[in-house]
Amino acid sequence: MKLNKGDLIAIKTLEDQSVSAIVLSLFNKGQFIYCYVLETGIYRLAYQREVDFVITKEFDPKFIINHDIFDLDYSFYEACSDMYAYSPFFGYPFDPDDDSDEDDE
Repeated sequence: MKLNKGDLIAIKTLEDQSVSAIVLSLFNKGQFIYCYVLETGIYRLAYQREVDFVITKEFDPKFIINHDIFDLDYSFYEACSDMYAYSPFFGYPFDPDDDSDEDDE
């Protein structure tokens, strides 16, 4: 089944029900579909095999993604950098050969 951005589709849920969703983006040659579910008002990622059928082609091809997750500032990246010990850009923030505790003096 060939899907395009803006198509209105029916997706099977875990509860074995169908919900309608607008296709916003396709990934990995259409295997993954980023969509907006009309019944719940949430965005979700779905697998191609979860799509029951296409309700309407080109239902809303200019649907705007309006979500605050895309409004991230630098503080998000700074927090991630502080939380994870390794960054491919900066290396380890500590010496991996040093096994001593900082509290032991």
